[in-house]
Amino acid sequence: MDEPKGVFLLEALASGVPVVQPRRGAFRKSSRRPAAACSVTPDDPAALADGLFKLWNDRALARSLGERGAKGVRLHYSIERSTDRLLEV
Repeated sequence: MDEPKGVFLLEALASGVPVVQPRRGAFRKSSRRPAAACSVTPDDPAALADGLFKLWNDRALARSLGERGAKGVRLHYSIERSTDRLLEV
């Protein structure tokens, strides 16, 4: 089943945590905006393990993804932006 919102993903990104996530559901869209997640093939435990190992092995990449995630979430998911989008509707 696909995750419809991915709020927990955004919370991790906002906290500067580098993320490994499947390319499916809300994760495809939410990770593109901050451009801060290591995306892997869904339903593939080996791909998930490879993504985790990649971030563990490359600390500079993990740090960069964490920083981009935090900046991206603040830019695209702020209360001001949410309010503006709600008013548009």
